[in-house]
Amino acid sequence: MKMPQNSIKPMDKNKVTFPHKTGTTKNNVQWTVYTGDACEVLKQLPEQVFDCVVTSPPYYWLRDYQVEGQIGQEDTIAQYVESISLVMTQALRVLKDDGVLFLNLGDTYYSGKGASQGVDKKSSKRRFGLRAVDKSGGMGIGLKQKSMIGIPWRVAINMMSQGWVLRSDIIWYRKHSLPESVKDRPRRSYEHVFMFVKQRKYYFNRTPLVDEDQEDMWTIIARPKSTNGLSTAPFPDQLVQRCLDIGCRVNGTVLDPFAGSGTVPRVAVQSGRSATGIDLNPQYCEFMINELGKL
Repeated sequence: MKMPQNSIKPMDKNKVTFPHKTGTTKNNVQWTVYTGDACEVLKQLPEQVFDCVVTSPPYYWLRDYQVEGQIGQEDTIAQYVESISLVMTQALRVLKDDGVLFLNLGDTYYSGKGASQGVDKKSSKRRFGLRAVDKSGGMGIGLKQKSMIGIPWRVAINMMSQGWVLRSDIIWYRKHSLPESVKDRPRRSYEHVFMFVKQRKYYFNRTPLVDEDQEDMWTIIARPKSTNGLSTAPFPDQLVQRCLDIGCRVNGTVLDPFAGSGTVPRVAVQSGRSATGIDLNPQYCEFMINELGKL
């Protein structure tokens, strides 16, 4: 079979130590799913093979994905930032010089009040024992109870020190999202989507932003595609598509190192762009492979 023009160069199978599956859609667009630690998998990939990275790492102490080695349950904020940064260092290496990275991150509050005694109606995965953000001591950096930690910006600033160029802090207004139950502060309705690049000149298409009459404030309904009961936190197709429309050339190559249920790879290949997804959870990877195999 003739390989599609937008595929990445296959790796030497003798050098691949992580389980993976590669396939093509009915329109001959290539996809690959790796099961394993994102940082270690990326170390095996060649330099400068992706046009765009769109990803949303696990948020700090908001979910338990029940897999050993998961990011998001580090004891300290510094350890969490370092975990994300190690992956982003490898993403910097595999991204083309004119490529673009979109990083979606939400924040976490420090409670310091001990283990939760309640139940989160949003998700059974959101409350699990005594979290680091529930322990007394201010996370070792003097945080007071009820303080927003500032996780997205801590990660972004650290990435800039690694060589990333932060071009935009896009605000995603999560229209119709399930409201928080808090009564003593405004309920959050947005998240950050940081747009990073490697150098001064890079691919960028402003036309979709002009067409939508939205620049760095994106109103997108927080309604992801159903995952048939799989406990992930996927973002909506429309958010991924807009990132690709402005930051990835037609027939480009796309990476998501925290692929979860596979929203980014699926949207990418449906738009004619080859995609690679990586996830630590074998159950998520199996779901991704099954969904991509239908396209």
